[in-house]
Amino acid sequence: MRIAVAVVLLAAVPSAQTEFGATEISNYRLDAAVFTRFDRASRLIGAATRADARFDRDPLFTKEILLSDDVLAAAMALEARLRNEPALAGAFFAADLTPHEYTKFALALAAARLAHGFVKSGVLRRVPEGVHADNVNFVEAHLAEIAAAMKEIGVD
Repeated sequence: MRIAVAVVLLAAVPSAQTEFGATEISNYRLDAAVFTRFDRASRLIGAATRADARFDRDPLFTKEILLSDDVLAAAMALEARLRNEPALAGAFFAADLTPHEYTKFALALAAARLAHGFVKSGVLRRVPEGVHADNVNFVEAHLAEIAAAMKEIGVD
């Protein structure tokens, strides 16, 4: 029965990886409705990864992914990992979110959180190029909820 459910869930997620456009992440705007779905998926992903020791050795979100100089390569690597991990298919299905959109939201959110921290601490005077000010404002408005969602996936 579990195998049948997994097959159905995997069939619901398209198998072909969608390429990221050159400015797709930098032009992406964080949105409350998508954040709700991202949060749900993150909680389910967190539960799945905590239940599987493989993710202790090889976490989904690494410094290389979150702080990469090559955002497109990081996005494609993360999306491929999310898409190809059967243990995560149920999270995307339940949250009505694709691995592509999850990746885009996660990386835009990570960049906005970093920029927010740098601006708030005075290290930077303004939001750096490549991060949209609207996303930094979104982070400011949802600090606690974002921190909780990121903690679920092992990003503090």
